[in-house]
Amino acid sequence: MPPEQNEPGRRVREALAGQVASILKTLIRFRYFSFEMEGTENLPKRGPVIYTQNHAGWLALDTVFVGFAVAEVLGPARIPYYAAHQAALTAPVLGPFLRRLGALPAPSFTHPERLPPDIECYGICPEGTRGNCKPFWQAYRMRDWSRSFVRLALALDAPIVPVAVIGGEESLPVAWTVEVLKPLIGSVIGLPLAPVPLPARWKVVFHEPIRVTPHGPRNRPDPQYCAEIAKRTQDIVQTTLDGETRFHPLAQFSSLVASVSDAMRREEPPDMVERDPLLPPDEDVQLRRTPTRRANGPGRRSSRSP
Repeated sequence: MPPEQNEPGRRVREALAGQVASILKTLIRFRYFSFEMEGTENLPKRGPVIYTQNHAGWLALDTVFVGFAVAEVLGPARIPYYAAHQAALTAPVLGPFLRRLGALPAPSFTHPERLPPDIECYGICPEGTRGNCKPFWQAYRMRDWSRSFVRLALALDAPIVPVAVIGGEESLPVAWTVEVLKPLIGSVIGLPLAPVPLPARWKVVFHEPIRVTPHGPRNRPDPQYCAEIAKRTQDIVQTTLDGETRFHPLAQFSSLVASVSDAMRREEPPDMVERDPLLPPDEDVQLRRTPTRRANGPGRRSSRSP
């Protein structure tokens, strides 16, 4: 068992999570960040759960805010363990920090039965690096989601909680997607527009859990069913993003750029991306690099967290 999942490792993780929470609360108190959360009644208090969220920003601060929100409501023991790219886990300074927070290598999710049996809460960003490394002019336009989280939910008999996170695009804007290092580290990199997180209004919206039912063998579920659940979950999150950011200048600029880009590329074939690292190679699906269209959805009422 990796040290992050044994009892001493859990104590270290919870202590580190407490320190991170203290820093966030200080930044919120001094109004560098603002923070709201909505739908906390949808957080399962016990048992397995899979949190799936949009992913944005050159640093995975959005996952930290989701964990912070869960801990504020249910305590640090229910903070999800996130799938992380191998390149991030092997990076100096960042890698050890992520591991202490409970980040797990993405390849370990290709065989859910081999994941630590005592972990109940998992977090997955189905866009992967395609999401958090996209440039700022594509803000809040999600990449197509992989279906790997549906496989995990079926394997663990866990509900899926769709999560919409607002704030990462403004706080951690990416100037450019750097691909030149991909052959060396196996991943693209988002070039920061600013060297530190910028002040932003953060909001985390937890949606009603989605229950999945077995389709086919547990270790090889029906791909079409998994794809349908993945698309349904993504649509829920995208609709919330559309409603919450309809008056955000960055989101409006992104929509304008997308409209022009769509008109110019209407006749071009879709661009394909690398395989999903959370799926076995023989079960992988090719995803379009182009962002999904923004759905028109109503805004949601929110209450500021205490």
